[in-house]
Amino acid sequence: MFKLFIYTFGCKINQYESQIIREKYCLNDYIYVDNFEQADVIIINSCSVTAHADKQCEQIIKKFHTKNDKAKIILTGCFAKVAKEKILQKFPFIEILLKEEVLKGSEQRIKTFDNHSRAFIKIQDGCNSFCSYCIVPYARNVMWSKPADKIIEEIKNLTDIGYSEIVLTGIHIGKYDKGISYLLSHIYKNINKLFRIRLSSIEVNEITDELIDIMKNEKERFCHHLHIPIQSASDTVLKDMNRKYLSKDFLEKMNLLKQNFNDISITTDVICGFPTETDKDFDITYNFLKDNEFARLHVFPFSPRQGTKAYSLKQVYKNGQLKIRTDKLLNLSKELEQNYFKKFVGTKRKAVSLRGNKALTDNYLTIENIEKHTGIFEVEVK
Repeated sequence: MFKLFIYTFGCKINQYESQIIREKYCLNDYIYVDNFEQADVIIINSCSVTAHADKQCEQIIKKFHTKNDKAKIILTGCFAKVAKEKILQKFPFIEILLKEEVLKGSEQRIKTFDNHSRAFIKIQDGCNSFCSYCIVPYARNVMWSKPADKIIEEIKNLTDIGYSEIVLTGIHIGKYDKGISYLLSHIYKNINKLFRIRLSSIEVNEITDELIDIMKNEKERFCHHLHIPIQSASDTVLKDMNRKYLSKDFLEKMNLLKQNFNDISITTDVICGFPTETDKDFDITYNFLKDNEFARLHVFPFSPRQGTKAYSLKQVYKNGQLKIRTDKLLNLSKELEQNYFKKFVGTKRKAVSLRGNKALTDNYLTIENIEKHTGIFEVEVK
């Protein structure tokens, strides 16, 4: 039996696909080990969303090869797709397998989700939006949606073995075939048990009246949390990013959600230091985020990705401003998170267990020092 170790970078999709790879290999003369130094085969599932992600991957390759030079190292994922020749020149001992090769023969379904208390389910792959800063459409350019009946079967199997929260994930889940509302309505109609669904991320212009109605009708089984990437609140920068909305559109949708769900947690992604972002543009974004009481910010310093339109844009701000702006947004995120948490102190919320004696509420609050429970249970926010 060969010993297998998998190292995963990046998003929920990669984590899900690593589980598929693990299950596939462990059906064919492999056993899984938790220490790469014991492995005969090491699979690195890479990310390339930023230059930092590329650098981290290269560092891991060096580490694994140095400390276990007898192991066969296979690289897959987005970095392998967009930088194959560069990687092979730098690391000639590497074997590169594109994700479609690694997943070939798999139904893209998982039986369990090792080392996770919540189960992620990949419902969609690919993006064709071509935001000017993003490498993902070049790395995952094939649009694909998993059939609804297969998703329902997968959810049933995972909830049967104890997973009470299912996170529907994809590269662009709003592009799910027939729409995310279509999928959700079929899931809820065909599964009667108590469990809850969380969406990994959804674009603001894909939050429809139908989706809001489902959220209302299934308030016990749909988490009161949406992650909606904004990236910038400056309309000028949004246009340069090739985003498909204006700040007023985002604000209208946020207000609509808050009118319908007074406890909803809205988290977001924001890119700091896009090349055409002036001081004024940054201030517009900062004030928008602060004034509209987001629950948490995921802050990404701009990272130029070769091959994207933004790669050749001239930077309009001084060197050193990127760190200043990033730090300011990170501090704002801490403030917003604390303010949102304080609103619920002393209340009770429905939660699922996380590792480390923690629990995650439906509205995305992490509560510490909680005894392990199964299923969905009530916790006091404190």
